[in-house]
Amino acid sequence: MTDEHHRHLCIHGHFYQPPRDDPFTHLVPDEPGAAPYHNFNEKITTECYRANAEAGNFEHMSFDLGPTLAQWLARYAPDVYLRIVESDRLHRMRHGVGNALAHVYNHTILPLATSRDKRTQIAWGIADFRHRFGHMPQGMWLAETAVDYETLEIMAALGIEFTVLAPWQAAQGIDVTEPYWVKLSGDRRIAVFFYNGPLSGDVSFRDDATANADAFAAGYLPHQVNWDKEQRGEDQIITIATDGELYGHHKPFRDRFLAHLMRHSASAFGYEIITLGRYLREHPPQHEVQIHTPSAWSCFHGVARWSAGCGCTEGDTSWKPALRRAIDRLGARIDMLFEQKAALTLADPWQARDGYIAWRNGWMKAEEFWARYGRKGQKPHKEALAVRTWHMLEAQYCLQAAYTSCGWFFEDLDRIEPRNDVNAARCAISHMWQALHIDLQGDFVDDLKAARSWRTQLTGDMMYMQLPTPPNPDLLPPIMRSVRKEPAA
Repeated sequence: MTDEHHRHLCIHGHFYQPPRDDPFTHLVPDEPGAAPYHNFNEKITTECYRANAEAGNFEHMSFDLGPTLAQWLARYAPDVYLRIVESDRLHRMRHGVGNALAHVYNHTILPLATSRDKRTQIAWGIADFRHRFGHMPQGMWLAETAVDYETLEIMAALGIEFTVLAPWQAAQGIDVTEPYWVKLSGDRRIAVFFYNGPLSGDVSFRDDATANADAFAAGYLPHQVNWDKEQRGEDQIITIATDGELYGHHKPFRDRFLAHLMRHSASAFGYEIITLGRYLREHPPQHEVQIHTPSAWSCFHGVARWSAGCGCTEGDTSWKPALRRAIDRLGARIDMLFEQKAALTLADPWQARDGYIAWRNGWMKAEEFWARYGRKGQKPHKEALAVRTWHMLEAQYCLQAAYTSCGWFFEDLDRIEPRNDVNAARCAISHMWQALHIDLQGDFVDDLKAARSWRTQLTGDMMYMQLPTPPNPDLLPPIMRSVRKEPAA
C-alpha cells in the first residue's frame, strides 16, 4: 500500500453447512441433486473449500468455520480441514492474532433462544474453536448475524471481543469504515464491525461484479471509500461479508477472483488486505453505537423469518410459528425432566450440558467429565444411572440441533431442512425414552399437526411419520395417537 493511502480491505467468509447425517445412523444419505457427488458436502468441498484452501485464500481473509461443517471436513476431507486450520496458525505467526472467528454451534437464531440455550450455543462454539484452532477466539460469528443484547452480554462474559453485523442492525447513523463499541451492563462492552452493505450485496448477487478482480478494485471499491477520512489521512476498513460458499460453489471460479483480489488487485489500487482481529488490535473503536434488537442480516423484519413468518419468503408462512411452537413445547418438557432427573448425578445439570460437548466429541475423557461435573466430583456408582445421564445429555445435544436455523429459512415446510430439524427432535425424544421411559412423542406429533405445507398440504405429523425408520424400533415409544394419512396424489 502506498504511503498516501490508508485504506484497508477485509473479506470475511462465513463457511457453514448444517448437519446432513441421520442422527440415528450418523450416515449422510445420498442427495440426488448433488450428483455426481454423493451429497452436497462433497460437492461444495470440491467446488469451494478445497479450491480456496489450495489457493491459500484462507490465509488472507477473515473467516468462520461452522462447527458442524468443521466436524464433517475433519472426518471426510482431513487434508482440506488441516489446511484451513493451518491458515489461522500462519496468520497468528505473521501478525500476532488469528484470522478465524468462532461460530455459535448449531447455527441457532439466538434472539429466539432461551438464556440457557444462548449460553450453551456460545460456550459450545468457543469450545469447538479452541479444540480445532488451539487458542481462545477473539471474535464470533452469529448465525444470520441475528443478535440481541443478552446474546452480546453472554459473548462478552465468555471472553469474545467482537462480532460482525449488517449496517441496518445499527440503531443510529454509523460509518461502516470503522468498528464501534456496544456498551453492555456494568463496565462490559463488545466491539462490532458493520460490513459494507452495497459491496457485500454486489459480490453476493451480481455476477458481473466479481468477473474481474482488477475491475472490481478499480470500479467498485472507490465508491465505498470514506473520502473525508482519506483527505485527513485517517485509516479506514472496508468489510465485505458473504457466505463463504459463494467463492466457487454458488459462483463458479470466484475462488480465483478472490485469490487475485487479495494478492494483486487490492494492493495495486491502494488497499491493504487485512483481517478483523488485526484491524481491531491496531484501531480500537472510538465511538459507541446502539443496535436494533432483535435483528439479522437476511431478514428486515427483525427475526420474523424464523419465528412468526414474514414477507422474506414467499407463500403462506404460518407453518413457521407452528413448527417452532412444537419444538419449543418439546424442549420445555425435556428441559424440565433433565433438570429434575440429571440433578441426581450431576452437580449442576446446566453447567454439565455446557461441558458435555467436549466429552461427546472426544476432547475430554469420561473420567474427566465426571470429575468436573458429577455430584461430589465422581461418576455414579450404578452404571445404569451413568447411562441414563448420558442419554439425557445426548437428548439435549439433539434438541439443540433441532433449532438449526435452516429449518425456518426457506419458503415451505415440505423441504429437507425442516425434516432434518424434526428428525433431530425425534432423536431427542428417543434418548429421553431410553433414559426415563417417558413418552414425549405423542404430544410432539400432535403439536406438529398445526404446521402445514402451502405447496403440497403435507402436515408436520405426516412429515414425522415419513422419517426414516430407526435401526431399532425400540428406540422410540410406539405411536399411540392417530396420525392422518397422506392425501391422495
